[in-house]
Order: sequence, then structure tokens, then C-alpha cells
Amino acid sequence: MKNWPTVSLGEITSGGQYGLNAAAMSEGTGVRFVRITDITQAGELRHEEPAFVAEGTPELASYELTDGDVLIARSGATAGKSYVHRCFGERAVFAGYLIRFQPDVSKVLPGFIGAFLKTPDYWQQLNSRKRAVAQPNVNAKQLASLVLPLPPLEEQERIVKLLDEADELQKLRGQADRRTDALIPALFHEMFGQHIAAPPIVTSTAGLRTPRGWRWAQLTEVGRLATGHTPSRQHPEWWGGDIPWISLTDIRELDGTIAMATSEYVNEKGIANSSAVKLPKDTVCFSRTASVGFVTVMGREMATSQDFVNWVCGPELDPFFLMAALMQAREHLRSLASGSTHKTIYFPTVKEFATILPPIALQREFAARATEIRALRMEQSASQHRLVDLFKSLLNRAFNGEL
Repeated sequence: MKNWPTVSLGEITSGGQYGLNAAAMSEGTGVRFVRITDITQAGELRHEEPAFVAEGTPELASYELTDGDVLIARSGATAGKSYVHRCFGERAVFAGYLIRFQPDVSKVLPGFIGAFLKTPDYWQQLNSRKRAVAQPNVNAKQLASLVLPLPPLEEQERIVKLLDEADELQKLRGQADRRTDALIPALFHEMFGQHIAAPPIVTSTAGLRTPRGWRWAQLTEVGRLATGHTPSRQHPEWWGGDIPWISLTDIRELDGTIAMATSEYVNEKGIANSSAVKLPKDTVCFSRTASVGFVTVMGREMATSQDFVNWVCGPELDPFFLMAALMQAREHLRSLASGSTHKTIYFPTVKEFATILPPIALQREFAARATEIRALRMEQSASQHRLVDLFKSLLNRAFNGEL
């Protein structure tokens, strides 16, 4: 490790300034208002659904952001989240639950501070300073006391350049992933969606037309509807077996994929002593409550909680076609949910679900092409994990003086 001096954040920055407490406007011609919720976990600024403050807000100029300003969240579950400001062509001020530090660029590069704020050392120091009252929080004095190594500016520049290049690779990989994610919906639309004037899953087929050789069919006509159950938690001996059990905890991550593993497992006793049932490989599993509309295909024999409806497809219906149809119709199906606390699609509604039914050969052609896309996505995911590991390694080595 190189013999770099260490300094506190307060020694190389000015400020420790708390943000502006003002009412945010969701639209208007005011000044852009940067809030904690506008900052991603990766330290990027979101530009979707921006907030604004009125031009005439008192002392507005004293909160205006300049290039290189470092913002750190001071309260709540996001305490410690950070962002280094880069001017984006419009005035911006920062909100009350953020603290601003302005780097002394004769001593430190803003990007070097930004990189430090991603290190395990930063988070360890921060967590040791957090105060828990109603919720965790840190103040400007505590943040200013954080200690970091300070290499010469030339070395800082080299480190920031290397980390920026690694970060850019992650972003490019992410862009490629998003393009791949769009391929299956685009393929479905090309093969099926453009031929029907409705979502591919509906509850009423009155007046809907189809190409020759296609038809609309109720899902209960072309598949067996099944549900799930939760074995009693008061019997731990019913849990921890070898039967994967899909719950709402799993479904967001499993959405659009083949489910092979779950966070919890049950055993034969759990199945025998509850209303849970084992469902065969290729069963389509659809979440109907709370996290409504997520869907997966079982890659092996599994069970589910009562939060799902499941279809065991018959010979006229391909499970991967059905999964894609449910995903394409997601917004429409979510509109069918009701309830004030947790939105739910109830069974009488589920039993009315009807699907467009192209010839099975066409469904299987779609399934085969979608499988190829999913395989590509898995390769990309592995690549993304390698890039994340590379960035973490570079970050650790950089602040240990090993680059």
C-alpha cells in the first residue's frame, strides 16, 4: 500500500450545507429540484418525473448546484447515498434531506470523492456514525469527519479515469441488456400482437376478430387452473424440504424467466398437511395479489403460495407463449385488480381470462426463438456480474494504493 496521507472530508471541502426546504412542484417552469429520490443507488441523477421549485423562492441562489458539488443523503434508509453533480444544461438546487460539500479542487478531484463514497470503508465509517432515533441519520459534522486517503492530484486523475472506464463498461452492458429485454416483447408483437386489436389476454372476447386458423379461448378451456397455499408456519418440520415454493418474495426476480430455485422450500409433509399442491414442470405461475401481474414458468415440479394462480397448459397452449401473452397484457390485467390495501385479481375474474390462440406450431416457433433470446440474456447477465466484480476490485485496489 502506498504511503498516502489521510484527511477528513471537511479538510478538503467547504460547505456541509443543508438543502432547501421548499414545496416541490411536479410541473412548471421553475428551477430543477434535486431530491434523494432523484438519485440512484449507483450515484446517477434520474431525469424521469423531475420536480421543480418556484423561481421566486427566497435565497434560491444559495442552494444552486455547481459542477462537482457532492451531495450526500442524511436521513432515512437512504442515508449515505451520494451524487456528484454534473451540470446538465439547466439550473438546479438541492433539497433539504441532502447535504452539500464543495471540493477544494486544488487538493482533490470531485470524482475521487465520488469514488470514495462507493467504497466499503466509507460505508463502515458512515454506519459507525449514524444515529438511530425514529430513523437512521447523519449530520454535516459527522460526514465532515469521514477519513479518506489523499494521493497526489495526478494519481487521483489516473484512478478516476480507470474507474470511469470500468463504470462506462457497466453502463454499456446495461444498455445492451435493456435492448435484449425488449426483444421478446417485440417478437411477440411481430408474430401475434399486430394481428389482434386487443391485449392478448382479455375477460371478454365479444366483437374480437382473429386471423384465419386462430381463435380466442378461455384459459380454463385450454389449461387446468390451479392455486397454491402456505403450509402452517407453526410446523417448521413442514418446511426446508426439496420442493421449491414460489412466494411473492421471489416473483419479481423470476418475472419472465424459467423458475428453477426459490427462497423457501417445503417438503412432502407440508404438502400433505395443507392445501398446497405440487405442480408439474412448465406450469405458468401468475401473481394475482399485491405484486400483481408478474409471471414465470416452472422449470421443475414446484408449489406456490395462495398469492398465485397457475395454469397447467393443455396440448393447444404453449406455456412460454402464455407467459409472454400475460406479460404483454400486464397493464390491462392489473386494471382488473381491486381492493384498497392490497390490489387483488379475484378468482371469478381469473376464470374469465381468455387468450388469443394461434396454431400451436406458431406458438412453439415463438417459444423456441424466445428461448434463444433468454439464453443470450443469461450470457449478458453473467458478463454484467463480472463487470460489477471488476469495478469493486478496482475500487478496493485504488483506495488501498494497489493500482
